[in-house]
Amino acid sequence: MQVELAQLQHLATRLVRGWTHLDREKGGIGLRGPGETQLETDRRLIGERVKQLRSRLQKLQRQRETQRRARSRSNTFSMSLVGYTNAGKSTLFNSLTKAGTYVADQLFATLDTTSRRIYLEGVGNVVISDTVGFVRDLPHQLVAAFRATLEETIHADLLLHVVDAASPTRMEQIEQVNQVLKEIGADQTPQLLVWNKIDLADLEPALERDEYGKIHRVFVSAQTGSGVDLLRSAITEYAKKDQELPSSDSSELMKNASEE
Repeated sequence: MQVELAQLQHLATRLVRGWTHLDREKGGIGLRGPGETQLETDRRLIGERVKQLRSRLQKLQRQRETQRRARSRSNTFSMSLVGYTNAGKSTLFNSLTKAGTYVADQLFATLDTTSRRIYLEGVGNVVISDTVGFVRDLPHQLVAAFRATLEETIHADLLLHVVDAASPTRMEQIEQVNQVLKEIGADQTPQLLVWNKIDLADLEPALERDEYGKIHRVFVSAQTGSGVDLLRSAITEYAKKDQELPSSDSSELMKNASEE
């Protein structure tokens, strides 16, 4: 539904060009040509379909909100995988959850949100969600169309920001992802950088901390499984700290973590 909505919104801006060649075929003075008539019909049909899709997506958003409230009441720690498209989010998701999510070497291989529970020693069950990949200069209309999917990111306790360690433009991709997160209001959520595809970048699995002792970055290969145990340990540490904090201090932690 989100994909169709985005396509229709894009198509609506290009309709005039499609029927311009018929505007000259008018039957007489004061009469409209077939191009104008077809344009009106297309606009009406697109408008009706867009209205239907938005209504159905709103229903899905309410369902997701109900699920999130249930997780909140049970104090279930939740996290979302975010990152530039083709960074390996779905492969990492499968490695952590054994979910068998569709994986492909192409743009937007993941188009909806898939959530699974995983068990962490000392923490219990946590929820992890796979999300649509981001790209440079993501159009505002596309962000709006995928709102139902991206809202899972907004409400997460932790973002696993997956980075293609083998990409020569990885730093620019990190900036682009952070820009989109800011646009959707998720820039205050704590982030853990996950440098994926270390097998292609000749890097070793590792866990890095900043000067405050906070885990900053984990190096993994979702494809081979190398370093995934370190990532699970890092997630466990974040989840334990989140459980220890009073709810009133939670928002302040998010703000401070984002600033760091």
